[in-house]
Amino acid sequence: MSGPVRFVMRNREKFLLVGYAIAILIFASLLSPMLGQAWQRAELTRALFQTRLLIGLSLEIIAVVLVSLFFGLLGLMILDTKKRFQGVLLFVGSIVGLLALSSMGLLLPNIDLFGNIQWVAAGLVVGGVVGGGRSILDVNSNGPREFRSASRAVYFLLSALMVVGFLEYHLEYPFPLEIARNEVVMEPVASEFAVVGESSELLMNAVLVGAFIVTTKRFVQYDAERDFFVLGPTGSGKSLFLVGAYLEALERFTQDDSETPLNPSQDLINLVGALDRQGDGWFVEATRAQELEDLHFQYVHGNVFPKNVEVSSLDYAGEWLEDIPDIIMGTEDADDPPNTLKRVADNVRQADTLILLIDSNRWLDDEPLEIEPYFDIVQATEEKNVILIATKADVLAEQFRSERGLDAQQYFPDFKEYVNEQLGTNQTVQSLLAQAGSASEIHPVYYQTTVDDSGERVPMRANGTVTTVGFDELLDMVGEN
Repeated sequence: MSGPVRFVMRNREKFLLVGYAIAILIFASLLSPMLGQAWQRAELTRALFQTRLLIGLSLEIIAVVLVSLFFGLLGLMILDTKKRFQGVLLFVGSIVGLLALSSMGLLLPNIDLFGNIQWVAAGLVVGGVVGGGRSILDVNSNGPREFRSASRAVYFLLSALMVVGFLEYHLEYPFPLEIARNEVVMEPVASEFAVVGESSELLMNAVLVGAFIVTTKRFVQYDAERDFFVLGPTGSGKSLFLVGAYLEALERFTQDDSETPLNPSQDLINLVGALDRQGDGWFVEATRAQELEDLHFQYVHGNVFPKNVEVSSLDYAGEWLEDIPDIIMGTEDADDPPNTLKRVADNVRQADTLILLIDSNRWLDDEPLEIEPYFDIVQATEEKNVILIATKADVLAEQFRSERGLDAQQYFPDFKEYVNEQLGTNQTVQSLLAQAGSASEIHPVYYQTTVDDSGERVPMRANGTVTTVGFDELLDMVGEN
């Protein structure tokens, strides 16, 4: 990976922030005139607002309440620990939009905010209740300040405004009702259905509205939309892999003073407890045939646009790997497979990203990798993303240091290229890379190890704590996947 590409990847969120800021300003500048003219042409929408006459409310009061409600919801987004930047961008875009409408003589020039301060307060209160509920009063909460209802409400209001504005701008239709004070009058229809505007203008506005809705949808997303599932043959380190990923997430949680809990599963905590109790040596054993451990946790990926990412897997006996494709495709033998195996297959079906483990130690010792079932699994589960992981890469890290005189942790991008070169000499691995897609590469992870007096490789511990390498980059890769 070249230097400029690495720089862009490291600063990806900052570039996204600048891009989104430019996009919001463009949307506000180009869509506001359409909304203003849509209001002037509107029949149905204006009629809905005219129903105020039946209860004696002025249009000014309704406008004040709606504007205050919207900015109350935006205020909660700005207070939200995960949506602060998005809230600020939408706030700036809304101000630009209001100024554009004001230049057309709409909205702000026709309302007196200070003269209707009680209605401003009412709108803000309603926005607080709708978007925050009881949580807005919970000042002693130790959890993250998230106002998901506020974000969803902002998305709904903006999307509805854009869609209705687009339809009112480009459609001419008969409307037989005239609403006056205390009465609704039927009038003769003078117009017919028609599409207003050139096809190029129609297409441009449709693209702008669609892009705006998609962008705003990304703004209110709290959770990653991908489900991950880990697969590996016997002894490939599935449990150690999940524990290492969790330990890295825990270190991030501590360093970043995050407020979002990791919510690890009980089985995962049991493995971490075994790690704490083990003085030396490895702290997990191979999963037995009828065992099934639920290993999952969540972490927050990103600083500018943070989102919750959940990593989960069922730790199963590795010898089941070759049976999974038959269960998925329904070609298993007549004997009913164990429920635990069915559950693993169901999770493979439901996941949209498969994390496939390759045992580096087996490759170095010239032993069978036993990854052949991956091909049937990938083919049986079409359109799934695939992430290839080289576990136990400490042996390759030592080889990397011996051959190139570089520390794998300090020069991790170079080490990753080295791992891909080495494992790529295996024809089965080459085929798996081709099956996974042209952009696929192998990501190495490992625990730093040392050789004990008996000649056995054991995890290196500093003050009782193991050191992992590659999991930090892995969490970033999974979060961006």
